[in-house]
Amino acid sequence: MDSVHIEPVADEASRVGNPHRPKWKWSAVVPIALLVGLPIGLYTAFVAQCYWNWFAAPALRLPEISFLQMLGLWWMIDLLIIRPSKGDGRAWELLASITELCVPPERQREMEGMRTADPVMEFIWGISRAFNTIIGNTLMLALGFGLHLFIS
Repeated sequence: MDSVHIEPVADEASRVGNPHRPKWKWSAVVPIALLVGLPIGLYTAFVAQCYWNWFAAPALRLPEISFLQMLGLWWMIDLLIIRPSKGDGRAWELLASITELCVPPERQREMEGMRTADPVMEFIWGISRAFNTIIGNTLMLALGFGLHLFIS
């Protein structure tokens, strides 16, 4: 029986071989992510610790939790629950690739601007998400503190 050998081909939908996909250098991305993401994560763990100590511990008759314990718990929750739901980017890439395949060849030039990523806009989008997280955490902390004062 003859065997058939099929060569893998990098298509537009895959990340491999896509000339329009920006190539990020880890050396530039990791320090920025640590400088922005780590303080936000620490602040989120602090807000969660306050909520635990104000509401969960008295209501469920559980001991209060330290900041480091809540930080570890928050990282575990982030690793197991929140991170998998952040895979929406892959869904958008797939949708864009399918849309690109449906566009006639004579209109492909119009799609060029939509396909290329603008690093400045991605940076602005990331900063706005960071500010939204900080504002949301602060609002939740203020509301929780007010409710905590009202209850006690």
